[in-house]
Amino acid sequence: MINLTKEEIILLLYRIREDPKHFEKYLFYKLQYFYARRSQEIATLKVSDINFITNEIIFNIAKKKQDTKLKLAIIKDIDKDIEKIIVNKKLGDNDYLFIKDSNEENFKRNMRTYLERNSEKLINQITNKNNISLNTHDFRRLRGQHLYLDGNNIEIIQKLYYHKSVDQTLDYLQIHEIEVNKMLKKDEG
Repeated sequence: MINLTKEEIILLLYRIREDPKHFEKYLFYKLQYFYARRSQEIATLKVSDINFITNEIIFNIAKKKQDTKLKLAIIKDIDKDIEKIIVNKKLGDNDYLFIKDSNEENFKRNMRTYLERNSEKLINQITNKNNISLNTHDFRRLRGQHLYLDGNNIEIIQKLYYHKSVDQTLDYLQIHEIEVNKMLKKDEG
């Protein structure tokens, strides 16, 4: 289990954003974290999946047999970040926000490699926590854990993750481990 708070994740994201050449990585990880989506669901976002008028973003859910879409509200300030990518890259409606043509695997590998090489150092600088590194999928799991710890209903979190059962969500998010640790820490005092 990775012990990082929502605030620490946000600080990590902003640390990545400080270097303008990593703005695209910052936005990719930010979308992954705030929407709890898989890498391929972010990598395959098209400009046409973003509706600035209705303030919605549509994700194509991976790992489903049928074509499944999830329509979510655009979270504050993400719209400005997305617009910046669209303008800077001069993208049209049918263009992907992140990948060029069908170069999804190379792009996802680039996102993973950056985190593998840099996350431990960045996390240590921000939090003074040692030996914590992230991969892209950790953003998805951490978001669910943070939503749960903030008191959100596990059944609603299950719907966000498109899991078949609450038990699957509890296992995936390592909720039992979190609750056992909370109980043990309470007993310390």
